[in-house]
Amino acid sequence: MKDFKGITFAKDYNKSFAEFKKEFASTHVFKNIHPKEREAELKKAYKIATSNGNTKGTTAKSKESNGPQNK
Repeated sequence: MKDFKGITFAKDYNKSFAEFKKEFASTHVFKNIHPKEREAELKKAYKIATSNGNTKGTTAKSKESNGPQNK
């Protein structure tokens, strides 16, 4: 099962973001978040709810390689 801060999503959840927002924006999880941050959190939750497979990833920025250089 996929979940986000205590909300468990149905398997194969495939509604649009607008429908997702209408359905979940008024839950206690999102009501307590500042409006400026609420949209970003809703997008994160939507991505988890609609993902196919591994929902865990990294949020770290990638770094450029300073590999061997031709002279």
